[in-house]
Amino acid sequence: MGRRYCKFFSECKKKAVYKIPYTNLYLCKEHFIENLEKRVRRFIEKKHLIHPWHPKYSRYREKILIALSGGKDSQVLLHVMKHLYPDEIIEGIYIELGISHGDYSLDSEKIARATCKKLDIPFHVADLKEEYGFSIDDIYELKNIFHENNWSLGSGHFRGQCSYCGTFKRYLINKYAAEHDFTCVATGHNLTDETTSLINNFFNQNMLFLSRMDYKSDADIEKLVPRIKPLYYITEEEITVYAYFANVNHLPTECVYAKQANNLKLKDVLSEIESYRKGTMISLMKRYQKVLKPIVEDYMENQSYQSENKHNKCNQCGFPTFANRCNFCKTVNFLQDRFRQAENRLDINIFNENAKNL
Repeated sequence: MGRRYCKFFSECKKKAVYKIPYTNLYLCKEHFIENLEKRVRRFIEKKHLIHPWHPKYSRYREKILIALSGGKDSQVLLHVMKHLYPDEIIEGIYIELGISHGDYSLDSEKIARATCKKLDIPFHVADLKEEYGFSIDDIYELKNIFHENNWSLGSGHFRGQCSYCGTFKRYLINKYAAEHDFTCVATGHNLTDETTSLINNFFNQNMLFLSRMDYKSDADIEKLVPRIKPLYYITEEEITVYAYFANVNHLPTECVYAKQANNLKLKDVLSEIESYRKGTMISLMKRYQKVLKPIVEDYMENQSYQSENKHNKCNQCGFPTFANRCNFCKTVNFLQDRFRQAENRLDINIFNENAKNL
């Protein structure tokens, strides 16, 4: 940073400790924290992600459920939202997926729980194995058993661990939010995450996923709670710096199953591009919102199948889905059947039979 001084030197009399790359704004520690929070507030209010409570004009307070993982993104989101909106009802939820390697799940829950206690925020846990009989570790072991024994899977197939995590988290968070009357779910997705997803969906030519990419899911559908992404235009690097400056405790390690994920490789490529072409990610996402998204949405509206696939109720759990049965129920049914198949053949015990069936 050299001898650069904070943009607001006349106010703080301090040297700069960080430069926001795409604006060349040099800031001291305190003004960096203030700047990031101000940008998040401005974004929330401009895009109407929530409607802050006002004693004169508001009829009710927002009830916001924040999805927690113990990582820097969700931990920073929790701190920022609590600081910006102390009058709203804010609660946290952690999804226990059962990842034992390096005590990943155990440590993640401890950190999330401790942060909620520190900020006086109610904390909730939804346990996958307790509810449905298996963990992410169990699925990994099950896949190995089937591959080693060369057993046929019949209809269906095993997927990557990250795909299972995403499916389970989305469903269980929405289920809890719907059952407890939350007005929205806030997630820690940041600019780097969203740009990576945009490029990935573009490479895959996945028009449906491209059309759904947004900072808010504003569906007026029973049992489908709107999701918001307050950190949508904040880079992963800025979040890391904020966590350091604001002393936000978080788990520094990555999940062992995510280390080979394609999205992580794409993130590395994006970071390299950003290093010599400042502002690439924010420019890409803003142009997508302004130019490409309307085109994709128009294309999807003109597809004949789109009108036929309105939201239905899953015939098993009753939550919204485009098909007769939701992806979560299909996945859980497939896995529970394969666990029983493996246990019957090998006389082992992986699956928790005491858990409820869908």
